[in-house]
Amino acid sequence: MSSLVTSTGYRYEKAFQKSLEKYPTLSRISCAATFGIPGLDHTKVDSGLCECMTPQGICVAGPYVLITAYCNIKKYREELEKHKDKGDNPARLEAAKEHTQHKSVIYVVDKESKEHIATVALPDCNHVGGISFDGTFVWVAKDTDQKMSAVLFSELQRVIDYGHGSVRYITTRKIHCNAIFTITYKDRMWVGNSYSKKEGTMVCFRVKNVLGVPRLQKEGEIEMPILAQGAMLADIGDKTYLAISVSGGRVNPSKVYRYEVDLSRLEKGKVLKLADCKALETLELPPMMEEITIDPETLAVYTQFESASSPYSAVEGNPCKAIVDRVCISGLKDWFPEVY
Repeated sequence: MSSLVTSTGYRYEKAFQKSLEKYPTLSRISCAATFGIPGLDHTKVDSGLCECMTPQGICVAGPYVLITAYCNIKKYREELEKHKDKGDNPARLEAAKEHTQHKSVIYVVDKESKEHIATVALPDCNHVGGISFDGTFVWVAKDTDQKMSAVLFSELQRVIDYGHGSVRYITTRKIHCNAIFTITYKDRMWVGNSYSKKEGTMVCFRVKNVLGVPRLQKEGEIEMPILAQGAMLADIGDKTYLAISVSGGRVNPSKVYRYEVDLSRLEKGKVLKLADCKALETLELPPMMEEITIDPETLAVYTQFESASSPYSAVEGNPCKAIVDRVCISGLKDWFPEVY
């Protein structure tokens, strides 16, 4: 049990049940198990308590599930100000005015027990849109300044063993793309270069460990749709499949675009177009979907949403239309049933 005072469990049980009724695909991708996203109600960061952490990225690193979140106090204040005459919003707004900007965090969940075991503070307050693990380094995608930062897994383990604390970045790399999300697939790291009004790409990088410090070597790219928030690459039989999550804001459903892709066509300096991949049927899920990740050991698929964070759920007057307050766990068959 973590010594940090970070909330756990399910925050919106009734709202989640309504989301299940509205979105049949959600029932399928939460069939294996779920666990509550830590810190939605409150997160202990250093000596302070944050009440507006917003979850973003998710990945599996050895025996752990890692979830990034950032202090979204600016958005929380804006939403409370817009609806300051409704319900408990006036009192919440006064409290929010005193709320400081906290550092971003990584929540650590035990993969087997699904219990929150630590909250790890990062060195900065960046919008940590994604997280991935290459076997040595935990990478954090920071779209605020278009950079990727790396934490040694051994340092993260030290903090987990202690129960709380902070980590430092062993390196930060300017990658000249938005760094909205990140995934690993086999021996490559991919970074989502996503935009809100035009198509983006997912950039492939080879990670080179040079005297204990990682270097990134850019290779090819895959086209991404507008507002892509996460992706998953997985092998089924002798073929490779791609799933891309696209957020529709707090009102519109999220879309998951799925393709059969031939990565042998990936070339340095070129973009593999989605039109040249075999498209499968598009899935529809609740609003505000973020990253998808696959456990390379068990092939379990973990799905993350941000709709249960306070700026999008706790403000009376304009909450998200279908809230998901937990990480949903399923198998590849639940994502690609027509392939099996």
